[in-house]
Amino acid sequence: MLCMKAAVVQLLFLSSSIAVANSSPIRPKSIHRDIISCIPRGGENGVELKRRRRIRFARIHKQIWYGARKLIGRAVENAVRQEYDDEILQEDHAFDELDTIIFDNDDTTTISSLNQSASGDDIFTTTKPPREAASRKGWKRRSLRAWIRKIEHKFLSPETARAINTIQKILAAFPDYGVVDLFGLYSPKEVVLSILALSRLQHVIATRNKTEDDEDNKKNETTIDKHIIEELAYYSIFANVAYGWKGAAFCGRIPFGNNNRALLTRTGIEQDDILMTKWHSKTNRPAFFLIRDKERNTIVLSIRGTLSPRDVLTDLCASCENFLVEDSPEALPAEEDPIITDSESSLGDIDDSITSSDWGQIQFSRAHSGMVEAARGVARMTAKIISDELQMDPNLSLVIVGHSLGGGVAAVLATMWKQRFANRVRSIGFGNPCVFPLAITSSCDNIVSVTGEGDPFACFSLGHIADLTKALSKLCSDDGFRDEIMQHTGTNSWLKPEEISEEDYVWCLNAMTFLRKQMNSEILVPPGVIYVMSGSLFDFPTDESESSVKRHKIRTVDPTVFDEMRISPRMFDVSRHVPARYETVLQRIAASA
Repeated sequence: MLCMKAAVVQLLFLSSSIAVANSSPIRPKSIHRDIISCIPRGGENGVELKRRRRIRFARIHKQIWYGARKLIGRAVENAVRQEYDDEILQEDHAFDELDTIIFDNDDTTTISSLNQSASGDDIFTTTKPPREAASRKGWKRRSLRAWIRKIEHKFLSPETARAINTIQKILAAFPDYGVVDLFGLYSPKEVVLSILALSRLQHVIATRNKTEDDEDNKKNETTIDKHIIEELAYYSIFANVAYGWKGAAFCGRIPFGNNNRALLTRTGIEQDDILMTKWHSKTNRPAFFLIRDKERNTIVLSIRGTLSPRDVLTDLCASCENFLVEDSPEALPAEEDPIITDSESSLGDIDDSITSSDWGQIQFSRAHSGMVEAARGVARMTAKIISDELQMDPNLSLVIVGHSLGGGVAAVLATMWKQRFANRVRSIGFGNPCVFPLAITSSCDNIVSVTGEGDPFACFSLGHIADLTKALSKLCSDDGFRDEIMQHTGTNSWLKPEEISEEDYVWCLNAMTFLRKQMNSEILVPPGVIYVMSGSLFDFPTDESESSVKRHKIRTVDPTVFDEMRISPRMFDVSRHVPARYETVLQRIAASA
């Protein structure tokens, strides 16, 4: 009996201490009531008494445990908050005084004197702010950043996290690239009217120019060599096969077997001719396959276009970057990347830039940042195999093919290896996006780009967007100029530019020349020698007669054709970019050649 009373007294003391130490949700009265209920009562047998004691004491232990855990949690939170206050939070709070000066006093001399009096890190060594302000200053923002970093480290690869960081920097630096925030500066009505006026102006000039070009082409028609057309049609199959069975299913073909089987079936090569395959892409490392083509005595490296979200991240790294043109196999091992210093990466026009080093003469070029990184990733995995194959057979040559993103990466690789595999490497891209700056692309004589008329990605780069927003901003700010464009293009005549008078057409040319003076951003265009397919490019005839085949045409164009983004109802028609359509049209052109 004495032991029972001693236990009751200890429990009462423990519960009272917890209640005094912390105003937690523990209810002392309920604990006392539970303890008292455990005292034996008359008329109860031993089994019932033990069961009731066991239930009551279990409830007491649970409440004590919850209270102790809450106490420990609060103590740890206070300790972490105190440590965080001492090390970091005073930096955030240091700007409170500056904010007060800005909002309470418009005198700029006060701010300038403050800047002159505070030198170096003096602003961060001021008196410690109040604890309440320091503990709450920016805690939501810091917590969000911490969770984002934790998710990146846990679920994203380093390449993906780096690509996302690059895209965030590009979006934050949009004004530095020349992109104008139209809807932030002007009303939606002004923006819509400006878009309509610019689209009318572009439509009138483009239609007139196309009519004149067609007449000139009939007078001075140059026939493309049949061998070139057959080669383009032949390698379009390899570029299409890089999409694997998924691409075949998307294009309407019924896939049988895995990716390797689709490769063997469509290209007609043997199993021993497959040197390397990577069917799953990563960020900045697209899928590809490397084979030996005995029919044409070539090594074919086919790089897949955009098919996965990781490929989209590579596309969105749309800024320009300088890269190294390798001068010999010994200059840069296949397993290493070129190391470019900050001074080298900040080069501007580097078409003919030559830098001296221990390697001798080193040349730099410039291209789409995401595609440059992707080319480096593919080069690390394939350069050694390609070098060995070319050394064993001097008659072999390297052909790098691809569609869309794959064509852009192939063009960068062909430029990187232009000196390393001298006169033995060339690139053929189908539906090539904007890869090189306009000043560089004409010097890429070992690159061929095939694009379809109206392909939206042939004139879609960060520079194109900046130039378009600049022209629209000029029209939004000058409503009189905008109204004149609407008058000279007419209410309905803009749909039929041939009905516009010669005087109005000359005025439209002068107006477009004035707007183009506002467009001074660095634009990217498809690289190398550019072939454009026109005619019924995407309207597939149902019959295979000779007349329907002749409706497709192919011609060479100047890169300046793609220096401007045209506004039209089908400017984002992605169906014109499907790889199967390139292959089908090229096969028909080759059959009629």
